Amino acid sequence: MTPADVVAGGGFFAIVVAGLIVRALREMTRKQPAQRIARRVTALRDVRTGSASASAAARRDKPLHPLVSLDRRSGNEPAWQAWLRAKQQRIETIAGRSGVRKIIIVAVLAGLASFVAASLAGLPFWSRVLGALVDALIAVRATYLFIIARFKQRFLAVFPDTLDLIIRAVRAGIPAVQAICTAGVESEEPVRSTFRTMGDALLVGAEVKDVLERAAERLQLADFSFFAVCLVLQRETGGNLAETLENLAGIVRTRRDIRAKTKALTAEGRISSKIISGVPFFIMGFLYLVNRPYISLLFNTRAGHKMLVLAAVLLTIGLSLIRKIANLDTSR
Repeated sequence: MTPADVVAGGGFFAIVVAGLIVRALREMTRKQPAQRIARRVTALRDVRTGSASASAAARRDKPLHPLVSLDRRSGNEPAWQAWLRAKQQRIETIAGRSGVRKIIIVAVLAGLASFVAASLAGLPFWSRVLGALVDALIAVRATYLFIIARFKQRFLAVFPDTLDLIIRAVRAGIPAVQAICTAGVESEEPVRSTFRTMGDALLVGAEVKDVLERAAERLQLADFSFFAVCLVLQRETGGNLAETLENLAGIVRTRRDIRAKTKALTAEGRISSKIISGVPFFIMGFLYLVNRPYISLLFNTRAGHKMLVLAAVLLTIGLSLIRKIANLDTSR
C-alpha cells in the first residue's frame, strides 16, 4: 500500500466521520424543544390562516396600536434585516437601549483583544482581521444570551408574586384589564415595565388578545405564555379566572423550584470549571516568581506566543463545553 493510498483512505474516512457528526448534530437540533415548538406553532398558524373568516381577515388588516405592534418590516426589507431588527427589539424590550450599547462595547473589546493576540502570535494580517471578526461575533452572541438569561431569572423570580396580586384583585371584583394595570404599578421590576406597557395598550383601546400575544412574542417566556393563554381562553370560554390563575401560580413556582434545584445539583461542575480555569494562571504566576527566565520564553519568543494563543483557545473551548454540560436550561 502506497502513501497515496493511505492518504486517500484516511481522507475518505475523515469525510465519512464528519458527515456522521453533522448528521447527528442536525438530529439533535431538530429534536430540541425550541425547534419542535416553533414547527408546531408554524403549523397551527398555517391552519388558522387557511380557516380564518372574513371578519378575522378584516381585523388583521386593521393596524394595531404602536404599543402593541411589533412587526415594523416594510415590504421590500430583506429577511436578514428583519431578523436583525427583531433581535434588536427584543434586547431593547429586555434591557433598553443600554443593552444594545453593552453588546457593541463587548464586541469591540473582544475584537481588539483577538487582534492583539493574533499579532503577538505573528499571524498574517488577514487572519488577524478574520479572527477579530469571528471573536466579535462570538462575543455578541454570548452577551446577547447572557442578557436574556439574566432577564429570565429576574422576571421569573417576581412573576409568581405578580400572579398573586392579579388573583387578589380578581377575587375582589376588579376586572382583569384593571388588574393588569394595577400590576404595572405595584409589581417589581422587570415585571412592572412589561405589565405597564400592556396596561397602557389596553387603556387606549387595544384588544386583550392582541396585547397578550404581542407581549408573549416580545418576552418569549413559557411561563408568561401560559398566563397569556389562560386569559385568552377565559375570555373566550368563561370560567373561574381566579382559580385558573391560582393553579398557574402554583405551576410557575414549581418550575422555579425545579430550576433552583437544577442549579444546586450542577454547582459542583460549575465550581470545578472555575477551579480548572484558574489553575494555569496560578502555575504560571508561581513559575514566574520561582524561575523567571523559564517562563519568559512564552512572552519573548514567537513559539511561546503561539503556545499561549493555542492554550487560550483550548482553555476557552474546554470551559465552554463544561459550561454547556453543567448549565441546564429549564426555563422553557
